[in-house]
Amino acid sequence: MRETSHLFIKCIALLIAINIYSQADTPKSLDDQIDEGIALMFQKKHSKSIELLINAEAIAKKNEWYEQAFRSTLNIGSNYYLLSDFGEAVLYYLQAYEIAIEHLDSRQEMTVLNNIGILYFQEEDLLQAKNYFFKAYQKAKGIGDEIKVGYYAVNLALVSNKMKAPDSAQAYVEEALPLLKKQPNVLLQGKMAQSEMLLLKKQYAKSEDIALKLLPKFQDISQVENRVFILLVLAEIKEGQNRLDKALQYGIEARNTQAGIENREEVYGYLSNLYGKMGLLEKALIYKDSVIIASDSLTTIRNRRLFETEKVKFQIQNYQHELSESKEILRQERRFFYGIIGITVLSMGFILWIFRSNSIKHRQRKTIVELELAKEESDYLLIEKQLREQETLALLEQERFKNELEAKNRKLTAKALYLSSKNDLIEEVVQSLSKNTEISENPELKTQIRELKKHLKTDTQWDSFFTHFEEINQGFLDRLRSKHEKLTPSDIRYITYLYMNLSNKEISSLLNITPQSCRKRKERLSSKLNIPDETTIHDYLSMI
Repeated sequence: MRETSHLFIKCIALLIAINIYSQADTPKSLDDQIDEGIALMFQKKHSKSIELLINAEAIAKKNEWYEQAFRSTLNIGSNYYLLSDFGEAVLYYLQAYEIAIEHLDSRQEMTVLNNIGILYFQEEDLLQAKNYFFKAYQKAKGIGDEIKVGYYAVNLALVSNKMKAPDSAQAYVEEALPLLKKQPNVLLQGKMAQSEMLLLKKQYAKSEDIALKLLPKFQDISQVENRVFILLVLAEIKEGQNRLDKALQYGIEARNTQAGIENREEVYGYLSNLYGKMGLLEKALIYKDSVIIASDSLTTIRNRRLFETEKVKFQIQNYQHELSESKEILRQERRFFYGIIGITVLSMGFILWIFRSNSIKHRQRKTIVELELAKEESDYLLIEKQLREQETLALLEQERFKNELEAKNRKLTAKALYLSSKNDLIEEVVQSLSKNTEISENPELKTQIRELKKHLKTDTQWDSFFTHFEEINQGFLDRLRSKHEKLTPSDIRYITYLYMNLSNKEISSLLNITPQSCRKRKERLSSKLNIPDETTIHDYLSMI
């Protein structure tokens, strides 16, 4: 009977624990969970963030806690927006909008409308963006929220500038700035919109004055995009004033600012057009190529984000499936424990029968334990097999990455050889022209020949080559410099060609030296790097 009493007590205690667990969710605890999900979102842990927010959304909708349902749904959409899955983001924003319309007030409605406007602005669907910003602006005016009115008016001004409607932008800027005096970050955005608006109206002096005052405020790394924006505004002001040299100076400063791929594409495009306007067609073509490369990089990043989004969706679906199964198991366990309690209370005869059959059950337990041990052994063997398969897959993946790296280095080699052949061609042309007596007596042609010679000495294209090399072989040059601090830039360039496994003939062509000099330099570098005699320099570089 003592064992029966213990079993009865355990069943009641477990049932109470389940009931307490089921009642643990409250609006306050759900708000904490949503806040945790938002924090994870800003830490770029989107999978975990969406998982928490979907769980919170389900609980909030079940309990009809509409404020929490709105917040969780809206931030699920924000996660997908940050993952560049704008289609999925719109779906969740619209769900949040429906919750706001049916159960909440205008504050939540205008928040969703503004988020949708930002999404369309990123997609460059300016008419839709302006439409949603204007709806949010009207809602803010309706409830008398001056801060939000100022914020949304700034957004409308930025869209109007993009649509080349400076008069409309001016009206919104003049309304927004007085309302945002206590909101310094949003006020800066308003000043940026004002500077761009004045540029479009060709009021260059006023635009420049605002831009120059804003520029020192964007020194922090988090303000890189704003700094690039202002630098391009200043460049366009100088271009409008026909001071192309000053415009070029601002454009190059914008290029040197470490901005994202999207900003680089815009800056390269501007510099390409500016060089074209200045008649420097070769540099214009170089930056046009950079625009294409930046566009390709942006496409690659977006594809990676799309893959990450699909992976997150799969994880979320899997989580929802597991959650559904867990709920079903929980319901089954509740029914099971209720049945146990009912049987225990109502049927003491059944308990007596349990005691009489105790010895039989003991043997059955022994058999079950043996079966479980056999199953565990089988599971262990299965897990071991899966681990071996995973190791094989990892090796295959490593080999694939290695092949991709070799392919990209081959492309870099081709580019290097192209640069070399182009320089050789220019040098042959210069030598041929220099031998012509008629040309040597023509001052204008002599000046152009000197320009060609100067072009041979420039390293711009080589700098671009090394930039692409570092992007493909990430960290190699940093590791090399940290390990061998005495290497000169010339040594590093030579080592780069050796790392790409170029022949002595190819390297001598690239560096414009003889193959014999190339071999001697290779020997000197081996000595400088302290490479053992039994190890080739290429093998040594491959291990760095």
